Amino acid sequence: MQEGNDGILKTVEKANEYFHKVKQTSDATIDSRLLVSAADLSFKKTAHLALGDSAAGIDVDEFVSKCIAFMRQGSTDSSTSLRPAGTQRRRHGRPSGGTQRDPDDSEDDQGDAMNWDWLGRAACFPHNGRPCVSGFLLGPLSVQKRTRQQTQRRARERIDPTQAVKPQELREEDLDKLETSNLTQMCAEINKLLSQTQLQGQQAVEAEMSQMAEDVPAEVVQDVMEQHCVADDGGVPLFHFCLDPESFGQSVENMFYVSFLVRDGLAGIATDSRGLPTIHAAKPYAPSEAQKKGIQKHQAVFSLDFETWEKLIEVYGIKKSVIPHRAEAAPPETTRQGWYG
Repeated sequence: MQEGNDGILKTVEKANEYFHKVKQTSDATIDSRLLVSAADLSFKKTAHLALGDSAAGIDVDEFVSKCIAFMRQGSTDSSTSLRPAGTQRRRHGRPSGGTQRDPDDSEDDQGDAMNWDWLGRAACFPHNGRPCVSGFLLGPLSVQKRTRQQTQRRARERIDPTQAVKPQELREEDLDKLETSNLTQMCAEINKLLSQTQLQGQQAVEAEMSQMAEDVPAEVVQDVMEQHCVADDGGVPLFHFCLDPESFGQSVENMFYVSFLVRDGLAGIATDSRGLPTIHAAKPYAPSEAQKKGIQKHQAVFSLDFETWEKLIEVYGIKKSVIPHRAEAAPPETTRQGWYG
């Protein structure tokens, strides 16, 4: 802390050398504590250089007593043109130019000891470093006057009660019933379409094969089955049945409807001799019968994105889906009866 001592500088330089070897968090914490301590010591040393010995500090009592003596002196100093404040009390009968103090006088009669106005004018103003200005600066230098915008009031529009239309009230139960009825109807139609496609395809293949010779190559049999959308295990190819080449969204919807049929036991998924997935119409078993036969339900996740959908259509040459393409629903129009009218 002494003037000319460079111990803090050497300590910081030594800490910088040691910091290059720090690898643990605990060592870095100790280094940070050292920097904090060095910063505190630097601050104290700076204060010591600016204000003197920081250990002793400023004697507040002595400073206040000197201020009081200075303010009291201003009451009896006639050599200056400054006038003491009106609150100053003088002892009657004392000469205005006298500076000697009467032993019988008390300290309260020697002038106002708290004449801060005198202290400010005599001690503070002469040592004030602010620039001389004409007056106080209130607010910014440039003030933009705001003009009030005149708003034009319009007459309140009145609504004819006869032209008002009450909106249609929909409850959550109504929406649930609507979605459930649509889902049930679509699943029933697809189940019926699956049974018809499987039955008609098998009959058509049998009729065409009966007209051919007995020794028919397997490739020809596969071509005939593909023409009538039937697999060699008696089912319908799943991709030809569900994938709609005209709409990716409807292809996903078709897979969604088929999953409900499989869950309810109205349809089953199998694979043909080539390992391709096929779908079969089925009848659900009763719980007791399923338990006797040891039938268990299995869950599977089928992922279908846009790129996979395009590749499947291209590889299997799907031109038309067995599930017919549904017309896109037009956006609802607003009428007097509301959006649902």
